[in-house]
This record gives sequence, C-alpha cells and structure tokens, in this order.
Amino acid sequence: MKASEKSGFCDIHCHLLPGIDDGPACLEDSLEMCRLAVADGIRTIVATPHFNDVFRPDPESIARGAAELRQAVAQQELPLEIVLGADVAAGACIEGVVQQSDHLTIGGQGKYILFEPPHCAMPGWINDVIFDLRLSGLEVIITHPERNADVQRNPNIILPFVQSGVMVQVTAGSIVGEFGREAKRCASVLLKMNAVHFIASDAHSPGFRPPLLWQAAHKASQYIGDRAFALVSDNPHRAVAGHVVEVPDPEPAVSWFRKIAI
Repeated sequence: MKASEKSGFCDIHCHLLPGIDDGPACLEDSLEMCRLAVADGIRTIVATPHFNDVFRPDPESIARGAAELRQAVAQQELPLEIVLGADVAAGACIEGVVQQSDHLTIGGQGKYILFEPPHCAMPGWINDVIFDLRLSGLEVIITHPERNADVQRNPNIILPFVQSGVMVQVTAGSIVGEFGREAKRCASVLLKMNAVHFIASDAHSPGFRPPLLWQAAHKASQYIGDRAFALVSDNPHRAVAGHVVEVPDPEPAVSWFRKIAI
C-alpha cells in the first residue's frame, strides 16, 4: 500500500475533546490534532475521554465538547467524522456503571467498549469484570496490553481472552517504538499471534502521542502483510457501525519471542 493510497483510516482510541481529561487543554489543540489526523489519512476518530477514578465526565460535558469541536472542524472544512466513546478503566465497580451508560460505548450504540487494564499487571479479577461486561451484551476491546508488564513478560496471557471473543487494540506508538523496546517487541509478537484487532493512536495532544496511524500500519505490515491495514480501517469502521468484527483464531507465542527482529 502506497502512501498516496492511504485513506479512510479510523482511529477508535483518541483523547481528542478539549478540557475533558488529560488530553488537549483547549479547542485549538484539539483542532490541530484533527488536522494531523486528516493529513495522515484518518477520516473517522472516536473521541474517547478517560473514565476512571480520576476522570468521570458526564454525557452533557462530552456532548458539549464534541459539538464545539465538530463545529470548528466543519468551519475548517476538514473531512473528519468525530464519533463518541470512552476509555474505560478496569475497576471493581466499573461494570455496573457501564451497563447503564451507553455513552461510554463506541458510537453510543451500547455494543463495543474500550477496556483499559491496569498498566503494570493483569490481575485475575479482570476475568470477572470482562465476563460481567460481556454477559451484559458488550463486546470488550482490551486497550494497549503491549504496554502492560505482565503481557510483555508473557504475551500468551492474552490468548484466553481472544479465544473467548475479546478483542485487542494496540497503540500505534508501540509498534514504531515510541513506548520503548519491550512494548515494541510485545506489539510485534501480538500481531504475529493474530491477537490484535485494532491499531489506534491513544493520542493526547498535537505533540505528545499525536493521532497518527499510517506509520504504524506500514510497520505492522512487515509482520502480517496487508492484513495490517484492516486494523486501522475495516475493523474499526465496523466497530463504529456496531457491526460484527471477525476475530481470527490466535496462535501462541513461540520461542522466537525474544529473538524477533524489531
């Protein structure tokens, strides 16, 4: 796939709305993120503010921020659709909140939800939380497990989740090395395991982790071929539309994990 052919990318994890969480502080920063995204070939962004113990934005605040940004994007004539969602952190009570809050799901459709595990570990209670979420009818997407220390030590931790139908989103910056060697290595292994279903930016500002997907998709294609571009286009578009995302059978990580070229 040539750079001139890149179009129609969809970023399902982006902290885009101004003044909502630890993302852009002002509208101009949000707008600059939109410009960068469009230049990179992104045509749809899911604005996913944090929903955790620190940030719990209400639907009205999110809707106001989105309306303001959409108006600015239209005035700039940027070909970018902004969809709403949330970056929902794992927590003992979070599943009860989510079951009653469609605005935390991608596109507000009450189907797909971004689920952020703890950064340093994958504790056993996560299984119970994910089970409850799925029992309520939600399709769970685990975000950036390649940045999790437990998964870096043993990528096969992800296998039971994917085998049960849970999906995985890897951060674009991890694939190109912006989160360090271990995250890059782990991302490459998860890709080769067929255990990645989305690549997203997890962008927070124009300068810090900007909303860019092209370079990561190109790097991922070195591991899994043209399938990589489905992870930034077909799959996320289907999630936004509330359609079924095909989940191929994953494969265990093998002995080349520590030797893989990155």
